[in-house]
Amino acid sequence: MRSRLATVGVAVVGAIAVAATVLTFRQRPHRPTAAAGAVAPSDDAVPAPPPRRRPTDLEPHPTGMFAALGRFDYRFRSVIPVLGLALTLGLVAWGATSGGEMIQGGWVIHGSEEQQAEALLADRFGAQATTMVFLFTDPAGDAASPEFQAKVANALEPLADEPLVSEITTYADSPVPQLLSRDGSRTIGIVTLADSEESVIDEAAALGRRVVAPDGVEVQVTGVPQLYHEFNQQIERDLVRAELISLPVALVILLAVFGTLVGASLPILIAILALPAGFGVVSLLAGVTEMSIFVQNLASMIGLALAIDYSLFMVSRFREELRHHSVEIAVERMMGSVGKAVAISGIAVAIGLSSLTVFEAAALRSMGMGGIVIVAATLLFALTVLPAILGMLGPRVNRLQVPLPKPLRLAEDDPDVAEARQGHGAWAWIAARVMRRPLVIGVPVLAVLLLVGSPFLGIQLSTGQNLEDLPDTPARAAFMIIADEFPGGESDPIRIALTWEDATPATDGLPAGEQAALARYVADLAGLPDVTEVESVLDPPPGMPADQYAALLALPRDQRPAEVRDALDTYLADWLGGDTTRISVRSRLLPDSDAGRALVDRVRAVETPDGTAALTAGLPSRSRDFMHSFYDSVPVAVAIVMGVTAGVLFLTFGSVFLPLKAVLMSLVSVTASFGALVWIFQDGHLSGLFGVEPSGTTAAWLPVIMFAILFGLSMDYEVLLLSRIRERFLAHGDNTRAVQEGIGITGGIITGAALIMVAVFAAFALSSIIFLKALGFSMALAVLVDATIVRGILVPAFMRVMGSINWWAPPWVQRIVASLGLYEGGRVEPGTEPGVAPA
Repeated sequence: MRSRLATVGVAVVGAIAVAATVLTFRQRPHRPTAAAGAVAPSDDAVPAPPPRRRPTDLEPHPTGMFAALGRFDYRFRSVIPVLGLALTLGLVAWGATSGGEMIQGGWVIHGSEEQQAEALLADRFGAQATTMVFLFTDPAGDAASPEFQAKVANALEPLADEPLVSEITTYADSPVPQLLSRDGSRTIGIVTLADSEESVIDEAAALGRRVVAPDGVEVQVTGVPQLYHEFNQQIERDLVRAELISLPVALVILLAVFGTLVGASLPILIAILALPAGFGVVSLLAGVTEMSIFVQNLASMIGLALAIDYSLFMVSRFREELRHHSVEIAVERMMGSVGKAVAISGIAVAIGLSSLTVFEAAALRSMGMGGIVIVAATLLFALTVLPAILGMLGPRVNRLQVPLPKPLRLAEDDPDVAEARQGHGAWAWIAARVMRRPLVIGVPVLAVLLLVGSPFLGIQLSTGQNLEDLPDTPARAAFMIIADEFPGGESDPIRIALTWEDATPATDGLPAGEQAALARYVADLAGLPDVTEVESVLDPPPGMPADQYAALLALPRDQRPAEVRDALDTYLADWLGGDTTRISVRSRLLPDSDAGRALVDRVRAVETPDGTAALTAGLPSRSRDFMHSFYDSVPVAVAIVMGVTAGVLFLTFGSVFLPLKAVLMSLVSVTASFGALVWIFQDGHLSGLFGVEPSGTTAAWLPVIMFAILFGLSMDYEVLLLSRIRERFLAHGDNTRAVQEGIGITGGIITGAALIMVAVFAAFALSSIIFLKALGFSMALAVLVDATIVRGILVPAFMRVMGSINWWAPPWVQRIVASLGLYEGGRVEPGTEPGVAPA
């Protein structure tokens, strides 16, 4: 499995990187002549006088649980990175040797009517065979001719002795219409395999390569195992390409933020350590529960973005604290501020992803579990290994400066200039202008974002299992030809299992009265809107008169004439099994759509003959039962995300209104991206530009996963921004000034972090798989909107209108929150004069 090999390779790279960093930048003994934490000048620079600073042993340590964690990280700074590396390597090795395989499906609802019907049909007729389909095209246009059928038989002959192959069927063996195209130019050969679909994916692909096309004959290979094989290969290629694109782009942005190679490499290093560790745990989970193959892509996307973003925030704050404090105090203050914000943001993301576990479909649950694991791994390394490495590096974090043109810098390199500009700059200027006329500017911007999100009102949800939802691979192309040109290939049928309570027609026959009742039921089905054909046991085999067949069908099996018994038994085996008969209802509706699901409800509502009960199976029924369960779970998931996130923010800032504001701002960002998702990937606007073939539906899990992830990610910027605004508010008590300064201080770092997330998500938008392309693009757009329009315009407008009420909560509530250790510092009541609040 490529993900395992990749994680092992990445872990080795991480080991080398950690070792090189520790050995190269190991802390030198403290020299009393130089201030601890001073930035080391380059060899050709004029040394600046060290800033006056308290001696390290006299400098007070910050308080709070996260500052205490920073103290722990600094104290054991030489041990923690080694333990982190050992943990990563151990998890990778454990996952590679004891982990399980990812599943392709996971979209069924266990216990649903569709699953009951599938189990009943499998029990009465045998499990549905796993097949490979070989599509042969005759250049002469006569695929049914004996000469061409001989070529087909010769091409498939090498597979006859394979242990995995149980049967080979061609048109020459069974001249049924389904094996010959309507114009007669194509025919299919069906190779039945002796194992389940997911267990023969790689073996089936090897079998396909053994078939050699006859001279002048085009041969295409398809079938579910081949579709899965090509799908997996495409996922792996897209994943590698996304990583190869996003990591270098992230490094360039980090250089623009830090201006030094050492500082810029640390976020990449944490990502290199955290992702393999998380993938190791995901592989272990796959051995004990169902884990979807999509977990790999989702976890890579989330893990890369969060690991780099969190590390970016922490390294940036550490460099800032080094201007005023010793290395030890700088680590503690960084952890007490940004470390706390990172932890809260990670908890918010994990809470959002945990909402996926309320869904009954294993694929959605596994995405939630895999995402939580990756977030936990990222937090573990960001809050332990990174502070320890920073403690060892100290001022050496500013080494290996990279000269960049001033327009490309997202942060100021010179400490004195950076200090002077703190709270100023472009973002502070924008915030100041917005707060002069908050309603005049904020209301139109909000209206535009809601307008962008309006196409979401027309969303058509599906399970994402329509043929059009698959990537454009050779197997899919062959499948499309069969669906378009062969009888019975128009659509996935609704399969009905009709069971008699006290009869076994497979052995006792189907008397005339039962045939008449069944005929009425079939006629009622055929009369439903959008139904094109109904196939049942009442249809006579080719070449047999209908009245003769009805008479034979009414007889018990052992009373039928011997000359037709064997042939009739073979035919009836497809339609009768014990007490159950199988019925197929076909239509031209898209099976995995609102219309296809509505047809399932109409079929289930048709009254069955007396003494019988019906269950429906097939893709339309599976889609209907999935969506029914999905709609029941969505309100619970949304309530979990919004309620718990607001609660975490309340415990962080001790404010009643800020959590409500944060929830509303996050909803605005998500709504805009949802509108773009539907407008482009469902309705097909700009489809040529994005290289998509819209199916007219949106996979139901896309907006759910986007909501869960984006809600948490928006808390990332929200906590960082509000923490800085609150710091400034506690310093002077002026709400408007605090908002301007907080946005000015965090503007550059949030811009850099957002650009990194956009780069990571946009790299996944280059995927040829429409789900990943839609997810990557929509999330990149949401992050961009959230970090610019929402944080730069809507947040200052809202906070200006609310004024000091932003920070209000009953005093007794604030005291309780402060006692938890998350809400640090003093508080300011509305109306307090500037300067009286404790810093």
